[in-house]
Amino acid sequence: MIDTILVVQGPELKSVKRGLTPELSQPKLLSLPIGAASVTHYLNNWQKRQDFSSHQPSTILVMGLCGSLSGQYQPGDVVIYNECVEYIEEGRRKKEEGRGKREEGRGKEQGTRNKWMATQTPTNCKHHTDYSVLNPKSKDYSQLLRQKCDSVLTAKLQTHFKQKASLVTGLTSDRFIYKAQEKQLLGKNTGAEVVDMEGFAILSFFANLSVSVAMVRVVSDDCYHDLPNISSAVTSSGSLQPLALAIAMFRQPLPAFQLIRGSIQGLKVLQEVTSCLFTD
Repeated sequence: MIDTILVVQGPELKSVKRGLTPELSQPKLLSLPIGAASVTHYLNNWQKRQDFSSHQPSTILVMGLCGSLSGQYQPGDVVIYNECVEYIEEGRRKKEEGRGKREEGRGKEQGTRNKWMATQTPTNCKHHTDYSVLNPKSKDYSQLLRQKCDSVLTAKLQTHFKQKASLVTGLTSDRFIYKAQEKQLLGKNTGAEVVDMEGFAILSFFANLSVSVAMVRVVSDDCYHDLPNISSAVTSSGSLQPLALAIAMFRQPLPAFQLIRGSIQGLKVLQEVTSCLFTD
């Protein structure tokens, strides 16, 4: 049923590998970087390679961990995605658009710089640097872009797991959401139950290809406890820097404990889910 598995590098990849039985014929396993932009870059490069053109995947399963945006889901819960919505903060979107326009030519460079600088005015500074409080009126959440998972493959996964997995809407964020209050507000305002950083980008990439994509994730953190802000530990290429991660965790011991405890539980279940899917 599944010929390719996509999973983020690091502990999530290791858990999936441990869940696969080497003696059996298994799907191709690909390691992804962290974050939507890095994943898009990775997939574009993969598409250009010979192994993609000669053996294009037909059914892809995205696996990994996710965070909860609802009190209904706790660490260790298994979720199957019905769809993904994309969440990019308006100021950050304008900033990225400004960067892209600067690359089009020198003739537009000055205007683009002015537009980018406009997003850095004092009225917006706190909005860009302090994410502890999200203003629910600052964005029209009904206009968020959405991508559906393959309905047939998703239905098969639901049948396989029976009542052990819930069908959810996933929110893909362009940054790490670590404040409990913001997670709760995002869940309320968008209708999404869980959050990740890659799902929407993956679905968007394969939307115009003849590839069926489904997603199964395990919740690793609830929406009631703050997590450490580990954004500085993620490089622009989507890899995790161990030293920067350790420093961020050391500076925020209680949130770090929540992250570690939930991740351990989530990774254990992720391994069990993989074994359940590919040994039956």
